Amino acid sequence: MLGYDWNIIEGFLLAFVRGATAISIMPVFGYNAVPMQTKVAIGFVLAIALAPTAGMHLPATIIGPLPFIGAAAAEAAVGLVIGATAALMMIGAEFAGTLVGLQMGFSSANIMDPQLEQEVSIIGRFEYLLALIVFLSLDMHHLMLAALGESYNIVPVGTGVLGVKLPLMYGRMTAELFVVAVKLAAPVLAILMMTELALGFVARAMPQMNVFADSFPVKIGVGFMAMAVTFPLFVYVLSKTFDKYGGFIIQVIRTMTP
Repeated sequence: MLGYDWNIIEGFLLAFVRGATAISIMPVFGYNAVPMQTKVAIGFVLAIALAPTAGMHLPATIIGPLPFIGAAAAEAAVGLVIGATAALMMIGAEFAGTLVGLQMGFSSANIMDPQLEQEVSIIGRFEYLLALIVFLSLDMHHLMLAALGESYNIVPVGTGVLGVKLPLMYGRMTAELFVVAVKLAAPVLAILMMTELALGFVARAMPQMNVFADSFPVKIGVGFMAMAVTFPLFVYVLSKTFDKYGGFIIQVIRTMTP
């Protein structure tokens, strides 16, 4: 009976490792402003909540400290893949904002991103925060937690493997991200390109006017107005993208089955 109980405890600890790792990098939960203690507590509560249905019995091959450490590393890798897949959904919006910011003239105006610990575009960070609001308004954080919970049924504790299908799936998702970024940025970029064309005609008609210096405030103002006008399209594209990525996460989890 004692061995059976210890098996359950080890299974619970491995489930906790997977959940805490995924939570640590998921959108909203994984932001650096969220204390690490909070992330660990969320992972612990999830492991407790999912324990009755997740099947915490370990395979017979995991006996002893070294196999357990190896299984913990594998569970951390599974959680990392799930969390990174969820985080990928937000990168498309930030990349679209970066493209728009370059066209608006913010190529040198960057800020430090505490999440990535590197400089990012101001407009990219702005659109990332807009995407985060859409993410929360569509209850996507609940979907991410549901996908994490379903992962325990698809990939039981102690059985996860990183197969050859996983890189192919990530390549497909990365390609989709570029498509989404272009869709999000295209309306604003088109308006800014027409603005550039109009400024070119002005420079041709009035050579004495310093169009280069005057173009910066014009492009910034037009860019922000274009972003405001096209915001409903921004929300529509993001909502479709989030719906698609919900299925992608389940597909990624299925690639890690033994």
